Amino acid sequence: MKKTSPQKASWPQPRAVFTALTSAVKALALAGILAGLLLAAPGCEKTDASEELLSKSRELWENGHYEDAARGFVSLFELFPESPVAGESLFWAANLYQFYLEDQHTAIKLYQQYAARFPDGRYLLEVKENMAVLFEDDPETRHRALQIYQQLVLHPALVDRRDQLLKKVGLLYMNLGRMDQARQAFRDLLKNHPQSPERAEVYYLVGYSYYLEKRVEMALAAFKRTVKDFAGTPVAVRSQFFIADTLEEKGEMRSALKAFKTLEGRYPHPTILEKRIKTLEARIRRGVR
Repeated sequence: MKKTSPQKASWPQPRAVFTALTSAVKALALAGILAGLLLAAPGCEKTDASEELLSKSRELWENGHYEDAARGFVSLFELFPESPVAGESLFWAANLYQFYLEDQHTAIKLYQQYAARFPDGRYLLEVKENMAVLFEDDPETRHRALQIYQQLVLHPALVDRRDQLLKKVGLLYMNLGRMDQARQAFRDLLKNHPQSPERAEVYYLVGYSYYLEKRVEMALAAFKRTVKDFAGTPVAVRSQFFIADTLEEKGEMRSALKAFKTLEGRYPHPTILEKRIKTLEARIRRGVR
């Protein structure tokens, strides 16, 4: 299944391919379009030619010929770099490589080219966020994703999404093992966005960050706060599981067993829960801590 993202281009909407063109025929068709534009009559304006190529590339996209559409958009940018639609074409090309062709390397290269060539471009924020998504997929480039999200958090045009971006910053700090900085991002979210729908998940993540550091008392406090403040939510169920797990780690077997049993009928992985309960019951019977 293709990756999706909130920043995936909403236009054009791909539809079923109506013709069964071979790759060779499609390549020739695109070459013909380019040749026709380059050999256009001297009176043909460059703007008209670039917009015609944009239209042809869109048509290829709409008919499911994603690779040819991407090549068309790139060709437009290379042939008509000063065209009013040059930036748009580069953005669509990168988007196709990211979401339809799943060629991350080329997508990043084109996004970077857009950011350098059009620093005030219409699609710059989407370009940056899409680059961040690609960078965070690779452990070697997650620090670059973090840098981009930190920039986006401060952008006034994204004030309505600042809580989501802060959560991204916190998660990336966690992935990089920088737990104090992760919690600071989460606290900024909780303090500055009291009505955010991300609050429940962030309380849980604070607890989980302490859990990963084996700071059991702090983890328990955060998980219990999540269970209390967001009762009945999936996040509360997850927090309750880690409360039970942490109590077991502390050697408080009966309290852990009781905490696990409160999840019966609610935990989304009943086989795992049943195994944990049976193991704890056996340990209690044998007096093993």
